[in-house]
Amino acid sequence: MIAAIPFIVTAGATAGPVLADVPAVWLRRLSGWLWLIALVALADVSLANENAVWRMVGICSVLLGGMKGLVYAEWAGQKKLSISRYLIFAFLWFGMDPAAFATRRANLAWKIDVRRGFALMGIGTAAALLVHRMDWRQIVVIFLPLSLGFHFGALRVLKGVLRLAGFPVRTLFRNLLETRGIGDFWGKRWNVGYSQMLQRLVGRPVAAVAGKSAGVMAVFAASGLLHELAITLPVRNGFGGPTLYFLLHGLLVLAERKRGRDFGRWPALLAVALPLGLLFPPEFRDEVILRCYGLLDFVR
Repeated sequence: MIAAIPFIVTAGATAGPVLADVPAVWLRRLSGWLWLIALVALADVSLANENAVWRMVGICSVLLGGMKGLVYAEWAGQKKLSISRYLIFAFLWFGMDPAAFATRRANLAWKIDVRRGFALMGIGTAAALLVHRMDWRQIVVIFLPLSLGFHFGALRVLKGVLRLAGFPVRTLFRNLLETRGIGDFWGKRWNVGYSQMLQRLVGRPVAAVAGKSAGVMAVFAASGLLHELAITLPVRNGFGGPTLYFLLHGLLVLAERKRGRDFGRWPALLAVALPLGLLFPPEFRDEVILRCYGLLDFVR
């Protein structure tokens, strides 16, 4: 039942303030992860009879809400957000930095974000129309317009709106053409909030026990598992591909660090793009991405 998803998302997000009051770090982390796993399982059962698009949207929403709770519990300590600001952080922003909502500021720049965001939304929509009319099916080609419109466009507009309200949120998806290497791409260009989240919840705790290299691989392994839930679970196929994709990139980041300098822009972008078939199995392309493109049929 898709109607259950908003309640499951709320259960995940609102767990943050509760978990933040758990004094034992190990108990807080264990409880948070077990709660998230239980909520994702409940969402999967609730969406069993829905199509893959709704399963993906529902499971991703539950993951986002649950991870908000985990991040907040890890961050909070004595510097907790008010209820209203926590709700804004949890439900109105895709980033993972609660500190951005701790203090409101005046005169934050926001107009450039709104202008660029709407421009990129327009370009992404136009590119999606072209891809749809030409009936292209290569995964990179069909993914880029949607990403351009949503990740780089709509989220940029949302950033501008929140900055207008006084919250100093930062750009989540930055100019990929300025990428310097694999580590720079995943750490500073693509979904910065997601990277911050995994560093806080996985990378730093593991590195403190097993060293920096183990922390890096733990982050990429966790990213692979989360993408399994968001991509392969909704289509019930392609299991293992996302995990392999991110483990590969974890090894590339370690190789880059051992080398002592970045691989460069184009080698990094090619390393991201060429194995996308591992990340997005054909079933996800057909049952989710191309079905979303089907919404453009009205302009044919």
